[in-house]
Amino acid sequence: MAFLNEVRVDEYRGIKSLHIDGLKQVNLVVGDNNCGKTSVLEAIQLLGTSGSLASIYRVSRQRSALSIVNSESPFDSFLCMFPRGLSDSMRISVSSLFGEKELSFELNGEKGIGYFGMGESASDRYEDKDQMRLEMEGEVFKGDIVYRCGDELTKNSVDINQYSKIGGVPLSDNKKFDIVYVSPFEHLSGRVISGIIRNEGYKQVCLKAVQLFDPDIEDMMVYPSDVKNRPVEYIRHSKTGDMPISTYGDGVKKVLVLSNGIARAAGGILLIDEIETSIHKRYYDDIFRFIVKACKSFDVQVFVTTHSLEAIDGLLATQDYESQKENDDICVCTLKRTKEKTLSRVLAGREVYENREEFGFEVRL
Repeated sequence: MAFLNEVRVDEYRGIKSLHIDGLKQVNLVVGDNNCGKTSVLEAIQLLGTSGSLASIYRVSRQRSALSIVNSESPFDSFLCMFPRGLSDSMRISVSSLFGEKELSFELNGEKGIGYFGMGESASDRYEDKDQMRLEMEGEVFKGDIVYRCGDELTKNSVDINQYSKIGGVPLSDNKKFDIVYVSPFEHLSGRVISGIIRNEGYKQVCLKAVQLFDPDIEDMMVYPSDVKNRPVEYIRHSKTGDMPISTYGDGVKKVLVLSNGIARAAGGILLIDEIETSIHKRYYDDIFRFIVKACKSFDVQVFVTTHSLEAIDGLLATQDYESQKENDDICVCTLKRTKEKTLSRVLAGREVYENREEFGFEVRL
C-alpha cells in the first residue's frame, strides 16, 4: 500500500522544486553524494509533524544526534533546515498526496537580531554576574507554521532565539499516520532491545530477523547491571547462553533496529537512511526479503536511501521479476542536483531491473 502517492519539496535545505511521483510501497531514493537523499526523508518527516515545533526541532537535530564532537546549538540546527539565500526571508515548503487528501507543511519567517531577557537560569553560566547584561542581543527567528491535512488547517506562530529552549514532546498524530526514521548509525546508540521487548509481537518479528544471521538465537532480554544503574541488554543463544548484545556484531544490531522500525511504523511510513550500513552484502538477499515481506505484512510504506549498487540489486531481487510478470511493489527515484532545481527520474523497479541486467544500467548517475 502506498500512503504517499507523490512528494513535492519546493524548498528545504539544498532541495529546490523537486517532484517525485509514482510512489509505491517500497521506494528507493538514490543518487550521488550530497544530492539530497537524506533531505527527502526529512522533508517527508515534516509532513507528519502536525505543525509541532518540538517535532520540527527533533527532525532538525537528527543528523547531529550521534556526533561526539557536535557543538551545534538547537537554534543553529533549526536554521540549517532553510535553503541558504541572500535575504533574511526564509521558507520551507513540502507537500504530498496522502491517499486523496492534500498534505502540506510550510514554514515562513525571517531571521534577524533581537534583544531578549536571559533570566536567572542563563545567568548561572557566567562567573561574573555584574558583567552580564540581563538584556542580551542575539539572533532571532519569527514566522509561521502552516500545516494542512485535507480540510484541516493548523497555523502556529514561531518566535524563537538562540537561547530558546523548546519544550514538549514531539507529536505523533495517529489520525493520519506514524512516520518512523532509522538513521544509518542508530544501532550504535544503545538501548536496541529495551524498546523491543515491551511488545511480544514486536519481539517475535525481531527474533525472526536476527535468526537469519544465526538460527541458534532464541530470545532477548534486559537484566539489571551489577556496576551501573543502566540495564544491560542480552541475547540468549542455545550454544553460548546469555550474552550482552555488545558482544555481537553491528549487523545483528542493525537488523534489530530495522525490524523494530517496521513494527513501530505499522500502518504508516518507515524511512531508512543508508540501509546497507553495517550489513554485509552476502546477507542482502535474506535480510531484504525479510524487510519487504514484513513491510507488506505490517502495511508499511518504506523509503530507502542507499549508495550501494549491490543493495539496489538486492532490493530489486525481492520482486522475483523473472518468475512473475505483473506485480511490482518497487520504484527507484534517482536525484540530481543542479543550480536551479533538484531533478528526479522515477522508474518502476521492473524497468530498472531489466536495464541493469541487459545494459548494466547505472541508476545512481
